[in-house]
Amino acid sequence: MAVAGRVKNYLDDQGLAYEVVSHQETFSTCEEARAVGVIASHVAKTLVIKTGAGDVLAVLPASERIDIHKLRDIVDDNHARLATENEMKTEFADFDLGAVPPLGELLEAPVLLDRRLENADEVIFAAGTHSDSVKMSGEDFLKLTRPQVVDVALEEGEGGVY
Repeated sequence: MAVAGRVKNYLDDQGLAYEVVSHQETFSTCEEARAVGVIASHVAKTLVIKTGAGDVLAVLPASERIDIHKLRDIVDDNHARLATENEMKTEFADFDLGAVPPLGELLEAPVLLDRRLENADEVIFAAGTHSDSVKMSGEDFLKLTRPQVVDVALEEGEGGVY
């Protein structure tokens, strides 16, 4: 499968340099990192968060897990939660399940970027499919996503989700 059409059109319209990396089909960002040949901290995973004010995209390194308590404080919503698979299938039907790209403007959702990705030289993220990724410079990734940079990952040794 090729890059999701909406993703390619959006990226082309932004005028930023990027590379599409095709790889074997993967179903987690850690698998994606292995397939692309990079360490997991260079791959950005996107989690769709449901809040009372609408969807938010939480983007963090594949090697990290989200701290739901930090997230709830950041979005000021004690009921914020991860989107369910059914919600993902319905609301993001043109992307493979679990391959939502971190493109807030395209998806009409603000982006919360974990600080661990803020100074990355290069970022790789899902292109809407399980077999294609986008690779771009960290600087261009920040221009593309226009995120709010936050600390949303778990600290070492804590339990959490995704």
